[in-house]
Amino acid sequence: MNATGTRARRARGGAPALLLSFVIVLAACEESPPRPSEPERPAPPPPQPSATIAPPAASSAAAEPPSAGAPGDTADPKVAPAWQGTWEGRYDAKKGSVVLPPKVKDTARQKDDGKQVTGPGTVTLIVEPSGELKGTAKGALGNATLVGKVEDGMVRASVFPEDPRAPNAMTGILVGELKANVIHGRIRVTGPDALLVRESPVELKKK
Repeated sequence: MNATGTRARRARGGAPALLLSFVIVLAACEESPPRPSEPERPAPPPPQPSATIAPPAASSAAAEPPSAGAPGDTADPKVAPAWQGTWEGRYDAKKGSVVLPPKVKDTARQKDDGKQVTGPGTVTLIVEPSGELKGTAKGALGNATLVGKVEDGMVRASVFPEDPRAPNAMTGILVGELKANVIHGRIRVTGPDALLVRESPVELKKK
């Protein structure tokens, strides 16, 4: 066989191997990462919201400011508090008790027979929407002025005699509780020398 025929056979046998090598190189190029000199293209930015979209409206509860009112006022400002108004009641004063330490004898109070400064009388209170109160008392305990306040359903008032120089001018307190539109209270007073102590339950109803 001559040299020319040998070279032709070698050329025909090497063609498939060369083609296979070219396919492998091409596949490697497709799966390989991009070259450093060719950076990846950044992803496109997300679409911006339309300028025509309005923000959500605030709820009606958040838009309305809370109603303001004085402490103790009812929810409806047109409705008067339960204690507001004029209250009237009666008392029947009697000798009051005094608690003394054990083995202590109070001979001065023992002389009080309970016949002085006792008997019936009236109490009138005027309570403002704020709870402030003023009033008067007349009867067996003498004429007196009351000043105090209604707070948390409790009535507390100080009792001052209109004439502090009177022989039996009585000074003390009136304390009560507002229940079912009635003030259930108690008045307790004492004379100038603290020897006469008088007290009585009192119920006041709105006039």
